[in-house]
Amino acid sequence: MSGEFYAISESGYRAIEKGAPLLPGEQQVTQIPDVLLVRIRADQMRTERSRRLRATDWTQMADASLTALEKAAYQTYRQALRDLPSLPGFPDVPWPTLPTIRDGTASSGEGAVYP
Repeated sequence: MSGEFYAISESGYRAIEKGAPLLPGEQQVTQIPDVLLVRIRADQMRTERSRRLRATDWTQMADASLTALEKAAYQTYRQALRDLPSLPGFPDVPWPTLPTIRDGTASSGEGAVYP
């Protein structure tokens, strides 16, 4: 990071040239603080978690063509996604495993075509 400068705020950072004008709430640093990197990583994890929840919303619909066991597996998976931020070590935690459906594949429902 030698010779690099950053403008940091409470919610993010951007690369700048030394002495570049700063926006309100920013300060110039030569190294991005770990606490900010963790906060950004946590935000990224929450965004991805929301995407994964949306991708499996279809599994909880009354007309989803899943068995009761498959639906329950997706309920468990979705709860594990919602619980991620409360796990010790968050945001550096593993993702829960996506359930498999009866044809042996994992499916998010994205791009699926239903008859």
